[in-house]
Amino acid sequence: MGEHTQVLMGWAIPGALGLLVLLMILSVIIYRLYFHPLRHVPGPLLGRTSSLFIYAISYLGIEGRVLRHYHLVYKTKVLRVSTNSVSVSDGGAIHTIYVAGGGFQKDARYVNFNLGDVATIFSSLDTDYREIRAKAVAPLFSPSRLRVASKPHGVIHQCVSEFVDQLETFRAECKSRHVKFDILDLCARLSLDIVTGYLLNERYGGLNEDQHLSLEARRTTKLSINPFIFAIVAFSRFSLLPNWLFRKLYYISSRITFSEAVGRCFVSMDAFARRLVKQDLDIDPAKRQDSYQARLLSAGIAPEEVQDQCKAIIFAGADSTAVKLATILFHLVQNPDKLHRLREELVAEEIRTADLQQLPYLRAVVKEGLRVGMANPTRMTRVVPAKGLRVGDIYIPPGTVVGAAAFVLHHDPEVFPDPFAFRPERWLEAGMDMGLKRPGMERSLLMFGAGLRACIGKNLAQQQLLEAVKAVVKCRALENAKTCQDHIELVEWFNAEIKGHALEIEWL
Repeated sequence: MGEHTQVLMGWAIPGALGLLVLLMILSVIIYRLYFHPLRHVPGPLLGRTSSLFIYAISYLGIEGRVLRHYHLVYKTKVLRVSTNSVSVSDGGAIHTIYVAGGGFQKDARYVNFNLGDVATIFSSLDTDYREIRAKAVAPLFSPSRLRVASKPHGVIHQCVSEFVDQLETFRAECKSRHVKFDILDLCARLSLDIVTGYLLNERYGGLNEDQHLSLEARRTTKLSINPFIFAIVAFSRFSLLPNWLFRKLYYISSRITFSEAVGRCFVSMDAFARRLVKQDLDIDPAKRQDSYQARLLSAGIAPEEVQDQCKAIIFAGADSTAVKLATILFHLVQNPDKLHRLREELVAEEIRTADLQQLPYLRAVVKEGLRVGMANPTRMTRVVPAKGLRVGDIYIPPGTVVGAAAFVLHHDPEVFPDPFAFRPERWLEAGMDMGLKRPGMERSLLMFGAGLRACIGKNLAQQQLLEAVKAVVKCRALENAKTCQDHIELVEWFNAEIKGHALEIEWL
């Protein structure tokens, strides 16, 4: 009898512990569904009861499209995506969340975007910390300076000219041999050289690093720093995790995926940034050339941090702008009528003006490219302040993590009819699309973020896009070209990446 009792006790204790754990899980689920301050906000069951939902779709790179799907399914402008986090799809809330009074405070996930222990201008949560650095370099992004750099002897013009020359050369080669060409890689080379040449006063050499190779080898050889770019883009799939967990997973992931190519890229980028900073340290501050690193040093920023800030701006400026430029060229190839209309505008205006402001269809093409391209397709998260937030009829309590995703806003059929179509005409004040809801379109556009914390390099990116698209269309390099895929598939991490890291076209 005693032996039988011991057997029963042996089974009873684990059973009781299991039941206790189950009851605890059920009680947490019941609380989150029926008693949590966000209980009234609709959303998928897993999203309302667990953070696993948002972690999973972020890791898989499908966050934007999944959030859009559920906003439509639940017919709501506010969607609960985690236990204490919501997605907002109302363009009218953008001003409140991101602009008014400097916008809501960033949440803790941005610490995961630091470069080691260094908070960048983008990732900093401290407003004063960011303001010191942003204020120091802001004059470099003024429209007047960018226009000067776009004149014949300016670095932007020189880079764009080399870019067009290479595109024309590859066009002739690929057409004669009936082979495909990756426009994304060439766009990445251009963006890298413009960002480094304009901001750091020395081009990295993306456009000419392979000049010693044969034309066929150059066609198939990718930009040398791609592994550096891809590694940084990929780690953002973990960015929603708590920092302690993010560090552990990133460490494990980086060790698993590490390669000699990645290592060489990081060493090369470190050496490039270190050398430029050292050059400025070795000369009289009064004699330094005006540059990103010189301005940060003059603001009293430590040289070691300046090196990291330089690497951060190279990544931020080069990759996202390359993706946008390649996206625009892709859609122009797919839409010969729009390519023809743009060329007609450029030819007609060439004699009268060199002012890009006087080229409305060019600006509409770039703007539409930014809408469908999306540098950051996922939510830019913020924390609701003590006064709370009301979006329509839904009240969002203080402390909630809130964010609007460009993918959701840019593909809202109520604001952008036929949202997945490339239609530059929708941005023109006159013409067949005059009746569209333009005020709603403008406020729903998150091309570079919004408010004081918007992308510091947005003027540089826009100038590059305008100059490059204009030059490519004028030289007719896209004539008789066709795309090798029907549509662009984005990997929707915090920074968008084109799936496969390539976007090929071919000439007939």
